[in-house]
Amino acid sequence: MKKNILISILIIFSIYLIFVFLTKNYYKIGKYGNTTNNKTLNDVQNYILNITSYSAQIEVTINSNKNTNKYLMNQEYIVDNYSKQELIEPENIRGLTTIYNGKNLEILNSKLNISKLYENYEYISDNILWLSEFVLEYKKTNNKNITETKNEYIIEIKVNKNKYITYQTLYINKSTNKPVKLLIEDNNKKNTISILYKEIKIN
Repeated sequence: MKKNILISILIIFSIYLIFVFLTKNYYKIGKYGNTTNNKTLNDVQNYILNITSYSAQIEVTINSNKNTNKYLMNQEYIVDNYSKQELIEPENIRGLTTIYNGKNLEILNSKLNISKLYENYEYISDNILWLSEFVLEYKKTNNKNITETKNEYIIEIKVNKNKYITYQTLYINKSTNKPVKLLIEDNNKKNTISILYKEIKIN
């Protein structure tokens, strides 16, 4: 029972690692064009690059070939120092919490009597569920495109990870300047993960 719970934790909180281990085939990336004006591009770039901390409630939908799973969770993030993620739904694993201090990863749940510490854990910063991971990829790549609709800025990047994580698209509400959703797609443009920001506070 406890072993199955720990496996579920790793699936939820280390989606990036799972995808990496699923495949060793990496794909070359092409350069995106810019279809918006420089002022808008610069404003959005500065906004993305300057996100150093945030708290959010997110709804995560993970699509696989066999099924679709949904999770509701809270996130807190402070650059380089702290990240915390707590599951709210589904009910059977409610309260599962990961805390990362930049070096060690702790997994907690008093209800399920779980307390596990992973020292010198290197991979939590690569977790695809975090907005900070999108920011990091945005900084690293030249393969990005910013467009806009009447209500949203749309930021697309193409990343050199694997065939399951090839495209990432962040939607930002123009009136609030806050992220609305983050979509992750495979190399065939099939959605693998959808993240809806039900609430978010950016500091």
